[in-house]
Amino acid sequence: MCDLRELTRAMEEYLEIIYALENVHGEASVTAIAESKGVRAPSVTHVLKRLSDSELILYEPYKAVHLTEKGRKIAARLDRTHKILRWFFTLIGVTPDVADADACEFEHIATSETIEKLTQFVEWVKSTEDPKWLERFREFQKGTDN
Repeated sequence: MCDLRELTRAMEEYLEIIYALENVHGEASVTAIAESKGVRAPSVTHVLKRLSDSELILYEPYKAVHLTEKGRKIAARLDRTHKILRWFFTLIGVTPDVADADACEFEHIATSETIEKLTQFVEWVKSTEDPKWLERFREFQKGTDN
């Protein structure tokens, strides 16, 4: 079994790629994973074997790759964290491309406590009927932008 602390950033990125491919195509091929990652197919197999040994994916050479239930839970958490971070970064005025890139970096290093609190904040912001604080923040930003 896999201890979540044993997951490397690369392993998490592969789980996210497989998750996205499964959601679109119902499965993930080694070729599609390699294309998404921007590497050659032989480079993918080493990580897939580690993920398989950790019981996070079902992998056999020359067959489609699928997430296990445990792998899907981890990938879904990473995907949700990425979306929350990207939304928050865009809210505070970061451009969409930079927000996406930064979310990709932060999702692998942020603690579960930080993500939980940020999620609560994002949900509160989305539910609030008084956006005046955001308007004041945007005005403040205009005065401090160089």
